[in-house]
Amino acid sequence: MARFTRQGQPVSMKFQHVLPLGLALSVLALAAPQRYEMRSYVNVGGKVQSAFAWCDAPDRVLAVTQPVRADPATPQPVTLRRWLKRPPREADAAVLTATYLLGTPDPGAGNIYTPLTFPDGTGGGGRFYIHTSNVESVNDPAYRMTRVGRFRTPEGNFPCRYVPQAAFLGATSKRTVIVWDNGRAATYATRNFDGTPGVYVTGGRKITNEELTAYEFTTKNGYRYRVELWTPQYGGAGSLLVSKGNQQLLDESFNAYSVSLPAGARP
Repeated sequence: MARFTRQGQPVSMKFQHVLPLGLALSVLALAAPQRYEMRSYVNVGGKVQSAFAWCDAPDRVLAVTQPVRADPATPQPVTLRRWLKRPPREADAAVLTATYLLGTPDPGAGNIYTPLTFPDGTGGGGRFYIHTSNVESVNDPAYRMTRVGRFRTPEGNFPCRYVPQAAFLGATSKRTVIVWDNGRAATYATRNFDGTPGVYVTGGRKITNEELTAYEFTTKNGYRYRVELWTPQYGGAGSLLVSKGNQQLLDESFNAYSVSLPAGARP
């Protein structure tokens, strides 16, 4: 069967130029936006566990562990951890650990409310929950982080810090740490809980191997900042290390953190 050019001249089908399948797929892959996976962790009594969600609130850090088993029909036991950012009043505990039941997510127009109830089943009716977004999430390549909007617990209603394009967001007992990574160089910033100025350093590098993912930054005056994230197979712990020359100045563990890496990458 012949086809015709615009001038009406027949052209044999076997001489048509067709883009090879492999090249076509390569072009599509180049055009497709990079997708990311966000994973969150929480330190519970020295043991790092996967987190369902955590919240960097103005005066505290809150985190809820991932249920051991997924059962959408039955609320599952989870642990809630809370760290106060400032020295607590004498009557308050700096760290609080409590057991809750995590219920079935209730999606709405751009919002997801996941209920928290007490182990005996009380505290329902939407009184306590974790609010996340189903729009600002890693399901959309435009976002590297899924938005955790707020935690509502018996202690109050707490809005959460959100950094949509961060590759890493974590909280130690003294500061919030943020890392941006554009694939060529990384940027590091801190928000100190005591109100003192944080640090902002550009030109960092990413280190990845079977055991960990690390971001390392060096300033002109010799300070080195290193964020270490061990893979789950090696415990999953995260740490902030600061040194100058041969002297180590800080070694802080992350109480909770999220890392966003290209889909399929570790940890």
